[in-house]
Amino acid sequence: MQAAELSIAPTLTGTRLEATVPSQPRITLTSNLTSHASRKSPKPQGTLDAAHGLLLDQGGRRAAEGVTLLEKLSDEGSSDAANLMATLCASGAWTPQNWPLALDYLQRAAERGSRSAQGQLILLAPGDGNWAERRSQIDLNILFRIPDRSPICESPRVRFCEGFLSPIMCDWLIQLAQNKLKPAMMVEGYGAEPSYTTNRTNSDFAFGVLDADCILALVRERISTMVKLPVHAMEPPQMLHYAPGQELKPHVDYLQRSDRSDPGAYQGDRIVTFLLYLNDGFEAGETAFPRADLKAKPAKGGALYFANVDSFGKPDPRSLHAGLPPVGGEKWLLSQWIHDRPYTA
Repeated sequence: MQAAELSIAPTLTGTRLEATVPSQPRITLTSNLTSHASRKSPKPQGTLDAAHGLLLDQGGRRAAEGVTLLEKLSDEGSSDAANLMATLCASGAWTPQNWPLALDYLQRAAERGSRSAQGQLILLAPGDGNWAERRSQIDLNILFRIPDRSPICESPRVRFCEGFLSPIMCDWLIQLAQNKLKPAMMVEGYGAEPSYTTNRTNSDFAFGVLDADCILALVRERISTMVKLPVHAMEPPQMLHYAPGQELKPHVDYLQRSDRSDPGAYQGDRIVTFLLYLNDGFEAGETAFPRADLKAKPAKGGALYFANVDSFGKPDPRSLHAGLPPVGGEKWLLSQWIHDRPYTA
């Protein structure tokens, strides 16, 4: 039997969220995936680097030119351009979301020798056959189907899900971020500058659109289905890595920690935190909620998610949580913060 879903306050899920997140192509996703990417000036020649530069130049205002160049390069035989077009179409980044078209681009890239596209198609269609046959085997309804989740706490509201993602897809996500980690920083509320602190000793990496692929886009779609909040309300996903002994001490994820009377300030907040455990092979390393006397650690591929606001939509101090240090092995998680409105910061 499916457990009761994690519901956010009626003012958020009923009126405010639906009013501020209209049903439309997910073109706003570009800003939340590129907010951590560097802005580069485009090169004049028609190359893949030039397309990258156009996508990121001036905060994405030349992105349409970049997409047009990518389509041209793909038509001319570039496997890398076809692979990136697959990511854009799957994510709805700078172009309307279109999963069938994304898979067509992925097939084209795989046939031209893209190892990334080939690996993704093998994950999405693990049977036999050539790349066209694998593409034809993919059933999006099955890929988007999510397992049941279980409530494990109501104050704060915490949900647990076993088998959210296959182990081999977990390995793939780790590989995407393997050599891109940096020491993690903390932000003490909206408007504060990120800083290093002894309260946080792990490493992280925030994915931009050029770092993503169709597998990561699929994970975000599945998260959206599970928590019943749209992808374009999500911040860029983050890979978290804890070496043995590294930790993230008790903290809260909501950003609004003072008066929101300034009309020019961002009025939204992180209402849900979603944590996907990507590996086994370590002891301890739980996510702890000290004010609820709760610790939880899903197995590889399992997920834990919780509300950062109470049933009235107010920041919930009982959502205080910590990433406990692993013992005897490293810990990998994918973290996804989700807001109560389209995230464009």
